[in-house]
Amino acid sequence: MSESEEQPQIVEACPACGTLMDVSNETPYSKVFCPSCAQSLHVRKQFNNFTLLELLGEGGMGSVFKASDLNLKRSVALKILRRECSANAEESEKLAQEARLTASINHPHVVKVYSFGQDHGQFYLAMELVEKGSLDDLMGIQKRVAESQILEVGIQIASGLQAALEVGLIHRDIKPGNILFADAHTAKLVDFGLALVMEEAASERGEIWGTPYYIAPEKLDHQPEDFRSDIYSLGGTLFHAIAGRPPYEATTASMVALKQLKSLPVSLQSFAPDVSSETAYVINRMLAKSPDDRYASYEELIEHLSYARQKLIERAQGPVRPKERAIVQSREQKNAIGYVVLGLIAVMLVGIALAFIFRSQLAEALGIKAAEAKVVWTAADYQPQMDAARQLLAEGRYGEAQKVYGRLVSEPWITRPDADWAQINLGLSQLLASDLSGAAATFEAIQNKEPFSVDEANRALANFFPQVGRVMTVDGPVAPGALQPYAKNNFAAFAYFLYGLKNWQLGKIEEGAQMLRQFLATQPAKPWDWIRSYDPIAQKFLNDFDIWAPLNKDFAAATTPTAKAALLARVREAKNRVQTGDAIGARLDRMESKLSAP
Repeated sequence: MSESEEQPQIVEACPACGTLMDVSNETPYSKVFCPSCAQSLHVRKQFNNFTLLELLGEGGMGSVFKASDLNLKRSVALKILRRECSANAEESEKLAQEARLTASINHPHVVKVYSFGQDHGQFYLAMELVEKGSLDDLMGIQKRVAESQILEVGIQIASGLQAALEVGLIHRDIKPGNILFADAHTAKLVDFGLALVMEEAASERGEIWGTPYYIAPEKLDHQPEDFRSDIYSLGGTLFHAIAGRPPYEATTASMVALKQLKSLPVSLQSFAPDVSSETAYVINRMLAKSPDDRYASYEELIEHLSYARQKLIERAQGPVRPKERAIVQSREQKNAIGYVVLGLIAVMLVGIALAFIFRSQLAEALGIKAAEAKVVWTAADYQPQMDAARQLLAEGRYGEAQKVYGRLVSEPWITRPDADWAQINLGLSQLLASDLSGAAATFEAIQNKEPFSVDEANRALANFFPQVGRVMTVDGPVAPGALQPYAKNNFAAFAYFLYGLKNWQLGKIEEGAQMLRQFLATQPAKPWDWIRSYDPIAQKFLNDFDIWAPLNKDFAAATTPTAKAALLARVREAKNRVQTGDAIGARLDRMESKLSAP
């Protein structure tokens, strides 16, 4: 199709009133409002045998949607490319060739391409659905990602690149956003081959295709690329994840500035002084300006990345003690050694007793506070993720929060009760996202866990989690009396929020609203004051309740045509203001249907 050719007209009918709308110029899955009845709806949801379900992300090549394959009855990631990718038959054929090559890669660390095609004048690819977020998402949560985790990612992605090279493909656009996670320990590379066509289109406009942070220097000079250019981009990606910043940060995007910067040598340890020398060597070599100074094969790169990771693991485990020689001793020597050992034990016991008696003075002398001595070192690794996930919930980004909590729950090194809080927040995020079956499974798992402690000091909190799990998994709504045992000034305030949301999602919005108002009246003190960050969510539900309640009150009184017409207008206006999803929306839909009936 030439650029001068008109795009095919796409007409869709409003499901509420049947009005036909020309949506040819609307982007896929965009939200529009019917010009006749103001009903909101998503348009252009069908691409051949694929139904768009949810927008997963957008980028330079196009948009990615979660979609349902109606033929094979499975969920896929459907990447719908920008219109310029399908501007003419030649470019469409190039995309088809690249898609065929990419589909031929069968590797655990490369996202599988199932099929490709065109509809509505746009090219699309149906791919394996990988829903645990990207490296870019992880870097947004953690300023610096753990060195061992990034080395594992590097090994996996390099092995995927090696498999692609075997069929003649290089990637050309390796960056954190193109590295996806199938689970906490499995990374997959996406968008193989697509960069070639996008790059050619950019060249026609006089542009350089690629992300400046990770683009290889030879591409800036319009020199030929090969797999070593991908090694450079992967090195830049690993550098950014470990150091918390890219290898180069230009204040301008000009070509001259980029060339000057990329002519300078890099040093990972300059920005991450705690990184191991083995890791720094590998990544610095990957970022060498000349391709000849980089790794000559993926086999060598993977070998060096693996060596760096192994050395890191060995250091974490501590030194291995060499076997000692067996020494034959006489009875007298053994008796003498026994007396010495008994003496040492006595000295140790006296020392421990004195340390216990004078523990406060000793701590003060060493400058250590008692509270600090109890902090688990791994908390620094996962607490920023917990904080970020709570912020995502407060901002209404429930799906993203669910992914973060899901990753946290799958990590065995998170200590309890923090692991329990991550799991209960996972259930909360599923509830807010209307994933009721997922929430039920999560709360059932919480119910079935043994309390993390039997100590008197921790007993209330330890019992709180299974109690809440039991209430959340019981069929039917939560009775108002269920909240009586829960305090309003500590962790138990969380129960008011959860129980209110459960009732709301079950359609008991009056009871849910009552509990959410009670939640807003709680005053959890430190260290539980983070629960207050959920106030905006509760308020959003209550705002929707306050929109619906007066309409519901006036509904019974609207008996004349004039009164019904006036109320119908208010209902349709209210539907555009509702923010919390199906519970209120369904009631407004029923009300609208009855008011519209002759």
